[in-house]
Amino acid sequence: MLVLGTAISLSSCSKWLDVSPKTQTREEEQFSSKQGFIDALFGVYQQAAGDSLYGRNLSFGLLDVLAGRYENKTTGSYYGYIARYTYTNTAANYLLDVEQLLAGLWGGAYAAIAQCNYILKNIESRKGMLGNTDYNIIKGEALAMRAFLHFELLKLYAPAYLDGANAALPAIPYLEQFTVVPQEKGTVGAIVDKCEAELLAAEELLSVHTDIDQIAGNQGSVSLDLFLMYRQNHLNYWAVKGALARLYLYKGNKPKALQYAKEVIESGKFSFMTALRLNVDVSTTASDVTFSPEHIFSVYVSGLRRNAENLFKPAADPRDDNRDLWSTLTKVNNMFEVSQPGYGTDMRIPAASKSIWSATTAGGNVYTKKYYVENTANVKQRLVPVMRLPEMYYIAAEASATPTDGLAFLNEVREVRGLPLLTDAATLDAEIQKEYRKEFYGEGQFWYYLKRRNIATIPDGVGNPMTEAKYTFPLPQAEIEFGK
Repeated sequence: MLVLGTAISLSSCSKWLDVSPKTQTREEEQFSSKQGFIDALFGVYQQAAGDSLYGRNLSFGLLDVLAGRYENKTTGSYYGYIARYTYTNTAANYLLDVEQLLAGLWGGAYAAIAQCNYILKNIESRKGMLGNTDYNIIKGEALAMRAFLHFELLKLYAPAYLDGANAALPAIPYLEQFTVVPQEKGTVGAIVDKCEAELLAAEELLSVHTDIDQIAGNQGSVSLDLFLMYRQNHLNYWAVKGALARLYLYKGNKPKALQYAKEVIESGKFSFMTALRLNVDVSTTASDVTFSPEHIFSVYVSGLRRNAENLFKPAADPRDDNRDLWSTLTKVNNMFEVSQPGYGTDMRIPAASKSIWSATTAGGNVYTKKYYVENTANVKQRLVPVMRLPEMYYIAAEASATPTDGLAFLNEVREVRGLPLLTDAATLDAEIQKEYRKEFYGEGQFWYYLKRRNIATIPDGVGNPMTEAKYTFPLPQAEIEFGK
């Protein structure tokens, strides 16, 4: 009886241990169908939409705090340490735990990379099942996201490339397979080269499907086949070209950067949001404060309303606003140079007839309305832009053969935003920096620009002058202890 009871017990235990949670799927089951691959690919974007990545840190959160965007940064305040580039403090007295935040960003990015690696590990043996087009798109997006996320990590956790001056310095591990074994860090130059090679391979794979369907046109669709819909929310063919334009500018290869930026510009797939087209009534399904026709690549964040309510709106009790991301009306107006002749017609300023800002009744503080989600049926208001059309013009401007040619690209954006055209080509670099600051409020791109250009003084920053150490995130403590 004892032996029989033990056998039954062990058998039951074995069966119990063999049951997987509903949110987990065995690898062989996951990749036994086309839908399994699609679900896994969607999982990569879902991971990217989390707070640790584009759902907060790599957009309106961490990176824009570092770039001096917000005023909630006095000594002793929630963002006081991070705004001064103190990356080693842990939570105390309700202050931000910077070490935990940076470790979460690192871990979140590598988790998404691991998902890409699972897809790439299994896809070659399933090519016949998928067919050529689906195989190319799924593999191309997975390969592209792996390179894209490694490039993001490189730009944060390693010194800037600086035209090759730092190419030989140690950077980050480049993970091409899922493993729990610590990997050696590559140099800055080696990681850039690896990202370039994989983005070029992804570009070729994704050339089988170059169509872009506008997000606004899909809103309200009841189709169950989402794979080829909302292509702006995938790292699509044109987004890969945009990523290559970024990478080549980072690398100092301006002819290639110009080539890829112009390919995106001239594709005709994306268009500028104009003052006439703009709708800022966030209670409707027509509002589009993130300018979705300009999205080359954006991430759908289902929980965006939570962050918008918590960070971009004043609370009834002012004590609840210690984590809010706001600026003053005076500083925002100064950023947009509204006192300059002809600059008061900029469609991006707080005083615009269709304002993308929300002002408080007291204190003269302003919040961006970019991420307000008042109408849950409005898909466009749950998008976080990762790459938009104006950036391609700014890259083309910086990469042009002559300042005069560059000014022409910059003026195209200025004209559509309602600004007077510039005529002095000698001011090109300074004006490009101003445009990055104005255009990408709440999107994180200004920090990348500042670091790439090694800007010593950040406008409205409280941690100046900038140094390599301030521009470079430390590796997480666990990586230092257990990594290579």
